Amino acid sequence: MIKLITMDMDGTLLNSCQEIMPYTKKMLMSLQDRGVGILLSSGRDMKSLMKYGELLHIPEHSQSGYICLNGLMICDASGKTIYECNGITHNESFALGELAKRYSMDMIFFFEDVLFIIEYGHTGIIEHHFVSFKKHQVSSVQDIPQDYFHSLRKVAFVQKGDVVNKVIESLQDEVKNQFELCRVETDWIEINPYHVNKGNALKQYAQIKDICLEDVIAFGNGENDIEMLKIAGRGIAMDNSFDSVKRIADDICGNCEEDGIGRYLKGKENEL
Repeated sequence: MIKLITMDMDGTLLNSCQEIMPYTKKMLMSLQDRGVGILLSSGRDMKSLMKYGELLHIPEHSQSGYICLNGLMICDASGKTIYECNGITHNESFALGELAKRYSMDMIFFFEDVLFIIEYGHTGIIEHHFVSFKKHQVSSVQDIPQDYFHSLRKVAFVQKGDVVNKVIESLQDEVKNQFELCRVETDWIEINPYHVNKGNALKQYAQIKDICLEDVIAFGNGENDIEMLKIAGRGIAMDNSFDSVKRIADDICGNCEEDGIGRYLKGKENEL
């Protein structure tokens, strides 16, 4: 019996227009009314997730909640933090900066209310992205005020997809047992402290809510979803997932543009 449905956001619950498809929204809201928890799990922060939670009426259902920043933080249905890990430190950021420079990766530091971007890879990301954010371009980690690092949310590397294809395995080998480094989009890599991932956060949430992991179904499309799909009783890859995600999944549903989640859940209603 499924008691909790957890899902990634971009490329999973959300389509390319950053919207929840109508049938999927209807299914999720109906399941919540029947006592099934909905757990949004993303690299996004709580502020970004909350607006989607409100669309799904998550604040009205105590069994539902949020995994933020790839597992760095867990929040309940009201948005209150119920679990939090320590983030990447100032010293660790210097090591990541050297790695980004060596592999010609643009580097983004996500702080609570501002971004700092280092363009080692010259992708032009500061000009074409994050238009609604306060952002600063700097030449090195040393140029970022140390006081900011107490609120560091996450670090990302950005480079063209064909370049990432060539270096991703080498990057992962270099940070093995030091950081969690996952490819989220073809040109986007997110980095968290070691052992901070959506899978461990799901395990923590299930323990807090007294839910057996066998009673959890998880949906995802990116490599930062892999641990979550593995640990859930049933891990479902979107049709638009990376091949590496499909290989470890228990099943594959439709893509994010065609109500993949909603249609899959409709077909499993006898288990819900």
